[in-house]
Amino acid sequence: MDWLKNYINYIREVMRGEEYLSEREKFTLILHICAFSHLMFAVLFFCFDNILLMLYNLLSFLIYESMISFAKNKRFKVITFAMSFEVSLFVILTTLAYGSGLHFNLFCFLMIPATFYVTNSTKAFKHPYLVSSGISIISLGTYIFSIMYKTERYQALFEKSPKLVTATSIINIFITVLLLALFSAIFTIEMKNSTLTLENRTKQLKALSSIDPLTKLANRRSMTEKLNIAMHLLKKDKKVFSLILGDIDDFKKVNDTYGHDCGDKVLVMVADTITSQLRDGDFVCRWGGEEILILVNGNIDAARSLAERILAKIKATDVVYENKKVYVTMTFGVAEANESLRIEDFIQKADNRLYYGKSHGKSQVVAQNPPVV
Repeated sequence: MDWLKNYINYIREVMRGEEYLSEREKFTLILHICAFSHLMFAVLFFCFDNILLMLYNLLSFLIYESMISFAKNKRFKVITFAMSFEVSLFVILTTLAYGSGLHFNLFCFLMIPATFYVTNSTKAFKHPYLVSSGISIISLGTYIFSIMYKTERYQALFEKSPKLVTATSIINIFITVLLLALFSAIFTIEMKNSTLTLENRTKQLKALSSIDPLTKLANRRSMTEKLNIAMHLLKKDKKVFSLILGDIDDFKKVNDTYGHDCGDKVLVMVADTITSQLRDGDFVCRWGGEEILILVNGNIDAARSLAERILAKIKATDVVYENKKVYVTMTFGVAEANESLRIEDFIQKADNRLYYGKSHGKSQVVAQNPPVV
């Protein structure tokens, strides 16, 4: 019974818009419904003692079931034209036999929305509106024929089996309403799926535009947005923040000695290490190349302390590449934001301190202005 549980779960996921109903599954479902309907009609016509229509419906049942192989082979055009032809033929035959009193002609109206839906939701049709309009005209013409054709056989059938005739009319109305509801439900599900897909793609595109693909850190664009917000809060609410600008020491030498794959591994290690040391409210990005910029939610002392922890952690972590240990260090420049300065000014301030640390031994944190020479 596992297959039944899996199928029920699949239907639930489809109804919630979490799973797609593929074109093949869609047409397979429609074919099964049509086949089952004709099997039921065969029983009805057997009760009417109409052997010819009973045999026609049994044959239609077999044809619809056999066309499931067409759905598997994605021959959706053949299925659509065959279904529209069969429905029109069925309505004409039942009209010739009993007139329109049994309401088999309602299936003509069902074909109109069904055809528009199927042709426009399937990629197989180059001109879906032309096809659906043509089939709709044929269906409408068939319906007009059914209500204009007059025969005494319906009255004779009603006098012979009034309950059966009434039950047949109710069944036809019920099937028409049920199938209209089914098409509406499938259409609603597809609209929901399309909306969810669009939302997910938007989120993915937004993530791709704001995240560095190698380190998985935020990129420069994201940090710029964060800095603008932080400056606004600083000016409005006096919410202090600081910046840490870090640069991997001798990174070019690592690339030249071990190759760019090793350099990428170093960058990933540094990114992971820094991320693991951040506090709530802090934000880190890959500023460019081997430079990392950290926005610290606090004053310069908090930023210096964080930078020292990060430096100690990185120095204690070796990168192993092709059985060789690569020793990694970083130099950091730290600056506290000031509402009287522009963002570019205090980024430059952190960069100046970083440059001083680079030219005076590397592997250190510089949080004060370099001495004036």
